[in-house]
Amino acid sequence: MLGEPTVGNHDSRSFDVRNMHSALLVFPGLLNTGDRSLVWRTMRKRMLTYVATAGIAIVSLVLVVLTFPPINVQPGNSADQNSTLRVAVVTDALFNDQGWGESSLNAAQFIETHYGIAVAKEDNIGIADIESSLSKYAREDYDLIIAHGFQWGDPAVRVGKQFPEVKIVVFTGLAESGNVASIFPQQQQGSFLLGALAGMMTKTNVIGYVGGEEYPNLINIFGGFEQGAKEVNPDVVIIGRYLNDWDNTAKGKEAATSIIRQGADVIFHVADSSGHGVIRAAEENQIYALGAVQDQNELAPSTVLSSFVLDVDKAYDKAISMTVDGTFEGRILKPGIEPEKGAPGDGEVYLAPFHDLGSKVPASTKARLEDLTQKILDGELLVPERLELESPS
Repeated sequence: MLGEPTVGNHDSRSFDVRNMHSALLVFPGLLNTGDRSLVWRTMRKRMLTYVATAGIAIVSLVLVVLTFPPINVQPGNSADQNSTLRVAVVTDALFNDQGWGESSLNAAQFIETHYGIAVAKEDNIGIADIESSLSKYAREDYDLIIAHGFQWGDPAVRVGKQFPEVKIVVFTGLAESGNVASIFPQQQQGSFLLGALAGMMTKTNVIGYVGGEEYPNLINIFGGFEQGAKEVNPDVVIIGRYLNDWDNTAKGKEAATSIIRQGADVIFHVADSSGHGVIRAAEENQIYALGAVQDQNELAPSTVLSSFVLDVDKAYDKAISMTVDGTFEGRILKPGIEPEKGAPGDGEVYLAPFHDLGSKVPASTKARLEDLTQKILDGELLVPERLELESPS
């Protein structure tokens, strides 16, 4: 029996019968020859050729690796990075309220389209369940939780401490910690302009407002409304009511009707679904209503003169971008007004157009509004935050 080949021995006899059989299968053309030595010689040449070719291929591969080192892809440079980001949007409001809650849903859908990611969305979360809801999404390894509502601030800070790897953005909030940021648009600047509009449009010299709940955010908004009205009409009378109920249309209508009976002919609301009742009362009494958060003209086109609108798409985009690009900081951002939706700059509050009611607004009123807007943008006119009720003088 032929033995195993020895190192450096290229004699054809160093191949055993099994190798001969394998070679004949690989080189079937040899089967037709009767010269056994020719078989061995041909087989050896071909095997050496294959070995040499394989060696050249290996050397070439090594040279390519040395010449072109691996590319190091940084996390922020990948086009697919956004698609792996896990985002949740949560709110105690209703997505179908055609106001505050709906603005959250619309912004979440904008993020899905703009960034190509799926956003978990949950509404109508009870105030008592805010903290447990945040904890639930944090445990499920969401990278970013956008909490839509002022009252989510303190629970967000507590949950943030338990889950330091999760980022939380409260809109609109005044809470901050290492991994919790808030976006608190200067809504009082927008309501200032609505107050100025009401102060110029009233014929009875009485205007009013209805709020869902007396807490810092609304105190601030109505403080701006009063300042704006007094800016253009120092003698105007302002009547306000708080409902302590955000989702009661009948209660909103009742409060508005009471204010209208006291002579108000322009009425402003920040009351979510309860605000629909305010608009209905204004419509039935043929006076103007002013909306909040979204352009609410479509609710009553002949009644809703304008609204202050929050550019929630822009705010949510800010939350995503600072999470993705690594600029996230636990701080409070306070963007002011902008001339219109999506305008350059950081502004996130603007006035809705008059739509078909534009002809009802005098040219002098429009010009004054434009002047006041520009002065706020230029920093010439200050509308300060008022987070607590002012003590009577």
